[in-house]
Amino acid sequence: MNRVLLKSALVATTALGLAAPAMAAEDDDDGIIIVNARRVAENQQDVSISMTVVQQEELTKRNIVSAAELGAFVPSLSSNEQFGPGKASFVIRGFTQEGKTSPSVAVYFADVVAPRSFGGTTSGNGAGIGSMFDLEQVEVLKGPQGTLFGRNTTGGAILLRPTKPKDVIEGYVQGSIGNHNMRRAELVLNAPLTDRIRVRGSLDWHERDGYVRNRSGVGPKDFNDIGYIAARFSVVVDLAENLENYTIASYSRSNTNGNVNKLAACTDANGNPPDFATLTVAAALNPLGCAQIARQQARGDGFWDVENDEAQAGQEIIQWQVINTTTWEASDNLTIKNIVSYAEYKESVTFDLFGTNYLSPGTNTLVTKTINLHGGFDRWQSQQSTFTEELQFIGEAAGGRLNWQAGAYLEVSKPLGWNSGNTEIFTTCPDNTNYLTGAGFGGCQPYQLFGFIPIGSLSSSNVKTTFNNKGIYGQAS
Repeated sequence: MNRVLLKSALVATTALGLAAPAMAAEDDDDGIIIVNARRVAENQQDVSISMTVVQQEELTKRNIVSAAELGAFVPSLSSNEQFGPGKASFVIRGFTQEGKTSPSVAVYFADVVAPRSFGGTTSGNGAGIGSMFDLEQVEVLKGPQGTLFGRNTTGGAILLRPTKPKDVIEGYVQGSIGNHNMRRAELVLNAPLTDRIRVRGSLDWHERDGYVRNRSGVGPKDFNDIGYIAARFSVVVDLAENLENYTIASYSRSNTNGNVNKLAACTDANGNPPDFATLTVAAALNPLGCAQIARQQARGDGFWDVENDEAQAGQEIIQWQVINTTTWEASDNLTIKNIVSYAEYKESVTFDLFGTNYLSPGTNTLVTKTINLHGGFDRWQSQQSTFTEELQFIGEAAGGRLNWQAGAYLEVSKPLGWNSGNTEIFTTCPDNTNYLTGAGFGGCQPYQLFGFIPIGSLSSSNVKTTFNNKGIYGQAS
């Protein structure tokens, strides 16, 4: 994607000689990179963990705004984009997220694990839309991280470190434009209110048309578009010389057309043209798939051209979170930290799973949908709240030769309502949200195999799931 970047910045100190710079991710003089891979700030060279550290400058230069784009940039990190970049999850060393499971690569934002999601398709539990801006850095930890990071980190952990409020007045306004009608604007402002209170606010707005073109005339004109707004506000209060309270509130909302797969070939299981002599569903549907591919070839469709049969295709994701961290430097050898958070996640998705558009010859009317997924009677396929509480004790002894950590952890995730979804399989409905209550199943028509055998089905899944996790941990070196 081509783009142009315009940026202006404002930096000032509150008082000459009194404003000490905050600890940077990298020291320009000696190249030291400070990481939190072991839940404490330390030199990366002292940490015996396989990791990659990405500074915010690199994220900006490469226009990385989602988990999918970060996965394409970091070595040995990839992403599962089966249901679109907005629902992508991370993959490290083959550990991925499938079905109704939590990911094996955990994402932490400001030391708090990503909020739960339990929808019908893989999503959530990761770097939410609008997370990749105004960060100090991103740390990618490879391999099991179970002792200090707990939940589902057999593949690794991704640590997102938002920029902490500083005791200087600074900020920037940044705008980007590009092809596919791309527009993006970022605004960040940092200011000290008093010598004990510092605040920082940031905003990220991003719109872009999709690069996957829909040639069916049904539903949106394109897919894989971007449309989100994300906001973040943080405040640091020095309650005492050795007691700090740090609060972050964030909100993001993404509303796009989602994505759709592409029908690519017309063959049987062995790669040969289909044998229509056998009375199977595949044999009956293959001519329709071949006809779709023939239409695409006749139009001269390219790789990014698809056909879609879902008129209501779309994807909406809303997430907000509040994190509070209190740090007490009890002594030179002991730090006590409490981290508490609350988050809510909601997701509604409607899409055609396979990218089919099976039209009857001559009339060009839809014969049948294959598998189409929709929100249920409650609209949201996933709506979950997540509360976490963690108490940490960090210390050293024996003249710094012994370093130890211990703590307790609680996570309670509850449904905000029904995780509700409707699925059409070889069935076409005029109104996919109300077919279970309408007369005659709301006018839904199953596919007539060979013109006389109905094989379609309708299903509605309505689930509520509660997670309750408790743990104690300790580690020493």
